[in-house]
Amino acid sequence: MKAVYVIFMMLFAGIFLFSIMGIFSYHKDAGQNAREIREVMREVAQRMPGDNGDEKAVQQIDFAKLKQINEDAIGWIVFHDPYINNPLVQTNDNSYYLKNSFRKNENAAGCLFIDCRNESFDDRNVVIYGHNMLDRTMFGSLKDVFQEKFWEEPECDRIQITDTGQHIREYKIFSYYITGEENDYCTTSFPDEAAYAEFLREITARSFRKLDVTVTADDHILTLSTCAGAAGTNKRRVLHAKLTTT
Repeated sequence: MKAVYVIFMMLFAGIFLFSIMGIFSYHKDAGQNAREIREVMREVAQRMPGDNGDEKAVQQIDFAKLKQINEDAIGWIVFHDPYINNPLVQTNDNSYYLKNSFRKNENAAGCLFIDCRNESFDDRNVVIYGHNMLDRTMFGSLKDVFQEKFWEEPECDRIQITDTGQHIREYKIFSYYITGEENDYCTTSFPDEAAYAEFLREITARSFRKLDVTVTADDHILTLSTCAGAAGTNKRRVLHAKLTTT
């Protein structure tokens, strides 16, 4: 009996130690990734005065420098600033940037990346993925959209993407929800307008709240996707926004 107890305690201690090491590694990667993004911003981002003497500064990205750091850079996203103010990348699969940073260092926090099936920002549905980090980096702050307080801020529902050609696209949120097994929300191409219109009706109906934004088959949308709930679950936190200006 004593031997069984000793084996049990050793097993418990091993599991506990493994868990502690995992937590330490997670926070270490998160911290390193956050510092890396700040360093990249210092290298490539510059605040410029707004138009017509507007006090609100405009962020300008030096994409030539950005692509020197990583040739996979395809744009820059700003949403719920300062939480999401990050470079966007795209490569030929949807797994590499789940575990590698913008500088291509192995890192569990990953990088914000566009679905490899998207051909350009002109696609009907541009899909961006990012980890749900506890320190609110990457897409960790998307949970805020599900809180009433988030909607009290002016222009809280606006997302801005700048591509490498300095074209600025602005989007307005029209739906947000948590999904389980369904992964149809990340469909990037559609056989015809009727299929796309049905897709838009479906994802709009899922929204946690009804928003005063109308979408039709003539519109282009942006989808942000991250995990929701405990690690290993199939739940996803999803946000859709309509392209309003280009």
